[in-house]
Amino acid sequence: MPLEAVMVCMDNSEFQRNGDYSPNRLIAQRETINHISLSKTESNMESTVGLLTMGGRAKVLCAPTRNLGALMSELKEVQIFGKCDFLAGIKTAQLALKNRQNKNQHPRIIVFVGSPIDCDQKKLTKLGTQLKKNNFAVDVINFGKENAANTNVEKLEAFINAVNNDDNSHLVNIPPGPHVLSDMVITSSILGNAPQPAAFGTPGGNSGFAGGNLTNGGGGGVGAEEEAMLAYALRISMEEARDRQQNTEESKEESKKDEESKGEPSKQEDVAGQDGGNMELDEVDDDVDEEDELARAMALSMAVEEADDDAEAQEEGADADAGDVDDEIMQVFKEEKFIEDLIDSTGVQKDDIDIQKILDFGDKEEGKDEEEDKGKK
Repeated sequence: MPLEAVMVCMDNSEFQRNGDYSPNRLIAQRETINHISLSKTESNMESTVGLLTMGGRAKVLCAPTRNLGALMSELKEVQIFGKCDFLAGIKTAQLALKNRQNKNQHPRIIVFVGSPIDCDQKKLTKLGTQLKKNNFAVDVINFGKENAANTNVEKLEAFINAVNNDDNSHLVNIPPGPHVLSDMVITSSILGNAPQPAAFGTPGGNSGFAGGNLTNGGGGGVGAEEEAMLAYALRISMEEARDRQQNTEESKEESKKDEESKGEPSKQEDVAGQDGGNMELDEVDDDVDEEDELARAMALSMAVEEADDDAEAQEEGADADAGDVDDEIMQVFKEEKFIEDLIDSTGVQKDDIDIQKILDFGDKEEGKDEEEDKGKK
C-alpha cells in the first residue's frame, strides 16, 4: 500500500438513526472506520488517519495521526446531529490534508454518505476537477435504502469520474440492508482486498452496487474481520495499559514531590534551631571570652600593682639601708681616734687642725638635715 494521509468524513446526520444496518447506521459507520483506520496504518508504517463529521457543520475531530487510541476516543463521542453537508465536508478534509506534516504522503479522502445529497451535480463535478489538479484521491461509500432510489448514485458517479486519476478513486454503493456495513467495505476496492462485484444487473465497476460478501465468497472476509478486530483490541489494550502505567508513575512522582515539599519546612526549622543553638553557643563563648579577658586584665593590673609595691618597698629599704650606712659613717667620724689616725695618714700636723671643730661641724650638718626632713614632711 502506498504512503497515505487519510481523512475520513463521517455522516452523522439524522438519517443515521435508521436500523437497516445493524444496530444502526451511526454505529455501523464506527465499526467500519475502525477497520479502515487499522488497515491503512498497518499497510504502511508512516500512513496516518484523521476524522471529521459532516452533520450540521463540518468539524475536524482528529487531524491525521497514527495514534488510533485518540482517533477511536473521538469516534465514540460522535452524536447524531443536523443535516449532512457533503461539499463542506470534502472542502474541510482537503484543507486538513493540505496542512499535513509529511508532504510525501499521498492525500486521500474517504467519505460515508448515508443521506441524500442536496447540492447540484455541476458543483460536485467542479469540486472533483479541483481535487484532481491537487492530486487528491477520493473514495465514497454510498449506503442506505433511500440512496438507492434517489439521485445520489448519478451525482457521485459524476464526482468520481471528475476526480479519478489512474483509478485512484472509487465509489462503493452498498445495497439496502440488512447487512454488516464493515464486511461490505472490507471486501471492496477501497481497501484493495477484492474486486468490486456487480449488483442489480449492473456490470462490474465503481458505479454499481457492491454485492455482499455473504454471496461472493464472504468466508475469507469474515476471517479478515476477526483478525482486524483482534489486532485492534490488542492495540487498544496495550495503549490503555501504557496510559495506566504512565498515570501511576506520574502519581508516584507527585506524591514524592509533596513529601519533599512537606519535609522542607521541618528541615528549615531544624536548620533554624541549629542556627539558634549556634548563636546561643556563640553568645556563651563570647561571654566566657569577655570574662577571661577581664580576669586577665585584673591579674595584670594586680601584678603591676604588686610590682610597684615591691619597687617602692625596695626603694624604701634601700633608703633605709643608705640611712643606716650614713649613720654608721657619721658615728665613725665622731670618734676622735679615727680622726687623729686620718690626720696622721695625710701628714698634716695635729696642732694645725682643731679636731673639736670638725666634730662640731658634723653635728651641725646632722641638725640641718633633720630640719630639712621636718620641713618636707
